[in-house]
Amino acid sequence: MSERVSEAPLEHPPAAGRAWTGGSALFVATVLATYALVGLGAGWVWHELWQPAEGVVVQHQWFATGAGLREDFSGTGLYVLIAVGAGLALGVLFAILGGVRPVVTLVACVVGSLLAGWLMLTMGEWLGPADPQVLAKDLDDGATLPSALRVSGLTPLFAFTLGTLGALALVFTVFQGNSSERGSDEEPRR
Repeated sequence: MSERVSEAPLEHPPAAGRAWTGGSALFVATVLATYALVGLGAGWVWHELWQPAEGVVVQHQWFATGAGLREDFSGTGLYVLIAVGAGLALGVLFAILGGVRPVVTLVACVVGSLLAGWLMLTMGEWLGPADPQVLAKDLDDGATLPSALRVSGLTPLFAFTLGTLGALALVFTVFQGNSSERGSDEEPRR
C-alpha cells in the first residue's frame, strides 16, 4: 500500500534558498566597520603603551642594548595582549547581537578580526619610530637610536582573530538555546 502524502505549501521558504536580507548586509557592514575602527584604536593604544629601547650604531649597523632585546619582545607581547583583549570583547558583542545567524556572524567576525589585526599592526608601526637598521646606514659610530615598534613572527598577527574565535565559541556553545528560541525559521524534521 502506498500512502499519498498531500503536498501542502511550505509556510517558510527553505533556509538555503533565502537571499541575503538587508538586515544581514547591514549587520556584516557594521561588524567590519567596528572591527576596522577598533583595530586602528588598538594600534594607537599599542603605540602609546610601548616604550622604545635605545641601541647604538656600530659600523653603520644598529645594535640593541641589553634592554633593547627585552623591549623587542615586549612590543610583540603587548600587541598580543591588546589584540586578544579587543578580539574577545568584540567577539562577545557580535555573538550576542548576531546570535540568530551564527554562520554570518562567524564569517563577518573572522574577516573583521583579520582586518583589525592588520590595521592595528599598520597603525602602531606607522606611529612608532622608524627602523633603526635603515637609519644606521647614514650615521656615525656611537650614535643612539630608538628601536622600532614591530611584531616578531607571523603567529602573533592572528591574536585578534584568536580572541574573537574564543569569544564566539564560548558564547555560541555555553549560551546556545534551542532553535525556536534563537529565531530559526526552520521546522524540526521528523
